[in-house]
Amino acid sequence: MKRAMGRAGKSEFENPGGLVITVPRTVRLGVKRWQTKVGRIALLAVVAGFPLLLPAQKNPTVPPQPALVWPPPPDPPRIQYLQSFGRASDFGWKRSLWRKFLDWAKSETDPSLLVRPISVAVDRRGRLIVADAGQGDVKIFDLQKKSVKVIHGYKGKEFGAPVAVAVDDAVNLYVSDASAGRVLKFSPEGKFLVFIGGEEGAFKRPASIAFNPANHLLYVVDTLRPRIFAFSTDGKQMKEFGEAGEGPGQFNLPTFLAIDHEGRLYVNDTLHCRIQVLTPEGKFLTQFGERGDGSGYLNRPKGVAVDSEGHIYIAEALFSTVQIFDLQGQYLLSFGEAGPGVGEFYIPAGVAIDGADRIYVADPFQRRVEVFQYLPDKASPTGHPGGGL
Repeated sequence: MKRAMGRAGKSEFENPGGLVITVPRTVRLGVKRWQTKVGRIALLAVVAGFPLLLPAQKNPTVPPQPALVWPPPPDPPRIQYLQSFGRASDFGWKRSLWRKFLDWAKSETDPSLLVRPISVAVDRRGRLIVADAGQGDVKIFDLQKKSVKVIHGYKGKEFGAPVAVAVDDAVNLYVSDASAGRVLKFSPEGKFLVFIGGEEGAFKRPASIAFNPANHLLYVVDTLRPRIFAFSTDGKQMKEFGEAGEGPGQFNLPTFLAIDHEGRLYVNDTLHCRIQVLTPEGKFLTQFGERGDGSGYLNRPKGVAVDSEGHIYIAEALFSTVQIFDLQGQYLLSFGEAGPGVGEFYIPAGVAIDGADRIYVADPFQRRVEVFQYLPDKASPTGHPGGGL
């Protein structure tokens, strides 16, 4: 940039692009003598601010991207990708300047940031509840209030390893703390209420938990026993069933659990690579799944969930996909694949489905939850468990 003296005691600065900037004499003197910081700041402010006076350039029009669906065209779509989130800003929410200042003052990062989300639940208020084992907390994303509440533990004690969350019909929240061997109940506002089944050490390794709308009991999978327990919402034990073994109703490291609208239990019998379907009393109904190297096989099954039509969704960690079966165990469809992109996973974990058949898949090692939508066949009747996609 070169300088030329202008008229009326002003200096003209010509930049490489040929633009001429007229600078007041006071600023020129500050530049010439470099006597004060004020002169330098004034010059930088004038030069840096000049591009703002130029007419804004319009961004090129970006054509809308086609929806990401499974199966791909020309087949009728049955699953559609909606979005993913790893923090509150992914919903378009913004923290206030005051909130940012407080977090900065406390040397805290964004409290809504997901580090290793393991499981997801959705209450009837539409709040998304995420067990974040990486942060050792539970995050409640309130989509209506556009706010996030974080539960770190109870009565001054922090969670050890929160791995599962569930909600009952009164919107109370339940948290499975695996390393501490306990399950805790919280109010809708996040206030600790009671232990389920006893205090620390009541369970050997509690994993998945699920509320049964048919009998209003909370079911807890104790992975290391291996057994399943059912409790009233005030923490009293009502049922228990299951044992180690290979037969019906027996398990080898059960982990994830889902319950459909009729009260049936879908238990991920992890090391047997199968899903067992039980009555609310624990009576064996059926099972499906076996090891294999393609679609329809279960090698490292994790999260399980059931939609409004009775389709069973299972996160398959080995192939980083979600597979869908009917009640008879017939394979129907897969969606997702291994990768960091949109609609892709890396060792997916928990799966949850809300009342609108939106599907939430925890992608723990990519620090996010991905959201999909089940698209029913409008040409056929719905509401029949086990119906085809």
